[in-house]
Amino acid sequence: MTDEANTPFLKYAIFCNDTSETDDGQLTLNGIVDLFELPEPVESDDFDDPVLATVDYDLAFCIGGVEPGDHYLFVTLKTPGIPLETPPAQKVEWEDGILFQRWIKTFRIPVQKPGIHSAAILFDGIPLGEATFLVRFKSKQAEAES
Repeated sequence: MTDEANTPFLKYAIFCNDTSETDDGQLTLNGIVDLFELPEPVESDDFDDPVLATVDYDLAFCIGGVEPGDHYLFVTLKTPGIPLETPPAQKVEWEDGILFQRWIKTFRIPVQKPGIHSAAILFDGIPLGEATFLVRFKSKQAEAES
């Protein structure tokens, strides 16, 4: 077991539809996402555009165990299909006495293929973990029932 007082760790990382926070700091994650289903493309669909759908999700995550000072936070999306553009690292100033910090980042995610879609979270170049959701095509029976 790591010494959490001196080693950065990821407390949680979750995709959700949106978030809200009360004045006293209570965070609510609305519509936690672990599965996104879409209809199977038909033969006549435009295959020049590899994007099957676009989803807007919040990524809520929390990091603890960080030494005070300047650090770098890096969050990148990994999806099946053509690689997405990677955003630059974000400079983070961690103040003395802070036990953990949480972030909420909104992503517009182009869905190109079914499979695992993830957000990898790195702190000072150290991979801390990731949040994932699965994309799959709806079965023909499920489509008929909806």
